[in-house]
Amino acid sequence: MALPKVDFLEFLKENQGYTILELRSGRYILKLANGDIVKVLEEELLEELAETGYDLEARLGEVENLTKFKNFPWATKMLEADGIVNGYVMPNVPGVALLSYHGSGLDLAKYADIHSQIEQNIKDGHEVGIVFPDLYATPNIRITPEGKVFFIDFEGLEIKHMPSVGYSCFLGSPEEVLTPKYYDSETGLLSPEIDIKSSIFSYFLDVFSVSLESVNRKDQVTHRVTTLDDIFSLINLDDPDIQQKVWKLFQESTPNEFLGDHLYRMAEKYRLVKHPDRALTKMLVKR
Repeated sequence: MALPKVDFLEFLKENQGYTILELRSGRYILKLANGDIVKVLEEELLEELAETGYDLEARLGEVENLTKFKNFPWATKMLEADGIVNGYVMPNVPGVALLSYHGSGLDLAKYADIHSQIEQNIKDGHEVGIVFPDLYATPNIRITPEGKVFFIDFEGLEIKHMPSVGYSCFLGSPEEVLTPKYYDSETGLLSPEIDIKSSIFSYFLDVFSVSLESVNRKDQVTHRVTTLDDIFSLINLDDPDIQQKVWKLFQESTPNEFLGDHLYRMAEKYRLVKHPDRALTKMLVKR
């Protein structure tokens, strides 16, 4: 069923007990007394986005076709001002952002569970025509108190033929992302390969505090170009299956693969410990 349209000012009059959560860059986010979230884009920002082909009303019009993907707080109402759709109402997702959750310290099996859910969410999204190029902006993955993974950020979704407003820096350098493997310059659309890639990048950053972005870049201390073997040596990873999957990320034409069940097999084989020489880095020790 299509989302109902509600006048924004009338809606605010009826819901005056709200809290401003965020106010920046032409957009603001409110939390209503019932817990729902309101996101509104100001006219100037809407005009800027329209120049890039972004159409908020058209995107919201697709929601009724996307709700088979359950782990997302889909909009329940469109908001409009002077006949122009400028925002929407959506449910709140309780919990914490992914990085905050991992920051509390977890065993490897728990990391495997969280990241397996992330991979499954991406697969489920692909089935209904969604790509998640902006998934790894810090707050866009949330973990509920029950340990369930939700994605948020409606503007960051690529929905069928409609591009995302951006992509996350965790994906690697722009030179790596904006290549024919991932990006169609004619349509402005990013391939589903991009969120598979970013899920693996995030796994290494979350679990080991090691960023794969450093691969192929010169180390500021040693002045050597960092290789994947350097990364695997640093964290003491000798699993050839995972090494092969990660290697594929850096190939121009080779399809990426999810880590999949290998995450759980790694958790059975290793435990996670602090690196002896690097305070923030973690490494693997065989059980």
